[in-house]
Amino acid sequence: MGNTDTIRTLREWISSWRRGIPKKKAILLIGPPGVGKTASIGALSHDLDMELVEFNASDKRNKGSIGTTVWIAATQQTLDGRLRIIMLDEVDGLSGTSDRGGVGAILNVIAESVHPIVMTANNPSSPRLKDLRKNSLVLVFEPLEPSDVMGVLKGIADSQDALVKDKILEEIADRSAGDLRAAISDLEAILRGGYPLEGELPSRDIKRNVKETLSRLFMTTDSVAARRVVSEADVDHESLLLWLEQNVHLHLRSTKELDLGFEALSLGDLTLGRIMRKQNWKLLSYVYDFLSAGVATSRQESPFRHVDYTEPNWPLLVWQGNRKQEKKKQILTKLTEFTGVSVRRGARTHQDTIEKIIEREPNLKGVFARWLEIKSGAFDRSRSAR
Repeated sequence: MGNTDTIRTLREWISSWRRGIPKKKAILLIGPPGVGKTASIGALSHDLDMELVEFNASDKRNKGSIGTTVWIAATQQTLDGRLRIIMLDEVDGLSGTSDRGGVGAILNVIAESVHPIVMTANNPSSPRLKDLRKNSLVLVFEPLEPSDVMGVLKGIADSQDALVKDKILEEIADRSAGDLRAAISDLEAILRGGYPLEGELPSRDIKRNVKETLSRLFMTTDSVAARRVVSEADVDHESLLLWLEQNVHLHLRSTKELDLGFEALSLGDLTLGRIMRKQNWKLLSYVYDFLSAGVATSRQESPFRHVDYTEPNWPLLVWQGNRKQEKKKQILTKLTEFTGVSVRRGARTHQDTIEKIIEREPNLKGVFARWLEIKSGAFDRSRSAR
């Protein structure tokens, strides 16, 4: 159910240990919570008849602890001769204090391990994963499709002989954004009487930063899940548009995908402009549709991959351009005031002539600056703006 190819690759890698230790002795599973990373490891250990030893986020995972407890489990053979899967859960959550030295210790364990090491992480942008990536096979778990989540929920409801309307199950699946764990939690609350069997579910208060939003948005190609991701973003529509324009090419790799992606962004920008001109805020929902479903469904060929997102730079360039224009205007204002000519003539003759002189003789900047009673740096900005 969901991430079939990824789970198949994971199974093949674990199974390969029976033929000998592979080149990559660790595997890193990256994906948002509730998409089956930990559950897949548990199921595979059972299917392949391997011992499973788990170290989760609640365990102490500093250099000393990993160098003893985890190292012993990874380097010693089992009593019955079976292989042992060492699972390190949420390695991106290693802290800088209580888990000090944890990453370095994990790398040492990987180097000496005689058993497969499987690590999970939620945040693909975590700096703690940098060195672990270099020493591991990396697999990405994408958010589950609503239809897959719906199938699991129906199965659970049927097993409990619970009469939950399909509309409620669909709503749970849609709002889960591919997080099966959250969906099952909502269903459990309904079955326990926490929510009505009919009507709307209460909203879940989730807010994600812009980089996490981009990562989750490009992980899915489902329009409903994409809308849910954007609705949970702790970023306004204008900022989201700028971030997408700056980074969309990192995920949409083909010409066709880029055409579709930038078309969605263009329509979102045009709609936003219409809102600002007409103050018709009813159109804002369309902006979010373009920025969520429009962008996510544009990825039709390129597989999801980890990337480092960069902050939008064009607003900074606009600000720098405005500053240059302000300096140029300051020079022109002083010129027309001292010479008594029109602004147009001052720009075409006096200012142009002075800039050409300074271009040939930079040491004269100070002379003209003192004459015009302005800072000499104004001429640098003025020339660079030309």
